[in-house]
Amino acid sequence: MQNDLVFKAGFGKRTLGWLVCLGAAGALVAMIYGIYTHPENQIPSELWSAAAIAVFLIGLMVAGIGIQNVHWSIESENIVYRGLFIKKTIPISNLAGFGQMIVSVVLIPFQHVDLYDHQLMHLVRLPVSFKDWPKAEAWLAERLRYVVNDGSHILPKYRFADTPKPSRQRLDI
Repeated sequence: MQNDLVFKAGFGKRTLGWLVCLGAAGALVAMIYGIYTHPENQIPSELWSAAAIAVFLIGLMVAGIGIQNVHWSIESENIVYRGLFIKKTIPISNLAGFGQMIVSVVLIPFQHVDLYDHQLMHLVRLPVSFKDWPKAEAWLAERLRYVVNDGSHILPKYRFADTPKPSRQRLDI
C-alpha cells in the first residue's frame, strides 16, 4: 500500500543537479569538439587523459541526473528511500528520533531530515523541500522524538529534545 506522502529534494538542489549535469555535458562536448577539429595536434598521452576526463565528466552527468531522481516516501510503517541506482527500506521500528538539517551553499539552503536509532546514532539523511517540510515533520513527530545537537557539526552531542540538558553546577570552594 503506497501512501500519498512522497518527498523530493527542494528546488535549489534540483537546480544544482541540472547545473552539474548540463555543465559536465557542455565540457564533454567542448572537449570532443577540440579533439575532433584538431586531430593532428593530439598525441596518445593526451588522448588517454581526454578519455579519463570524459569518464569523469560522464560520472558528473550521472550524479546530476541522480540528484533529480532522489526521493523518499512513506509506505505503511516503512520509509522507502529511492535514488538513481538504490532503493533502501527503513522500518519505523528501527528509528527513535529525527532532526532537521539545513545546509547553505552559496546562499542556497538545502533542507534534510536526519533519522536516528535508539542509541542516537545517525542512520540516514533524507532530502526534503521547504514546501514539504511541515508534512514530513508532522508525520515524523507523531511517531518519533526530536533529536537536537548541543555540540557542533564536528563534535556532535545528540540528545532527545524532551530530555533535560545536564545542568552545570557552580562549585564554590
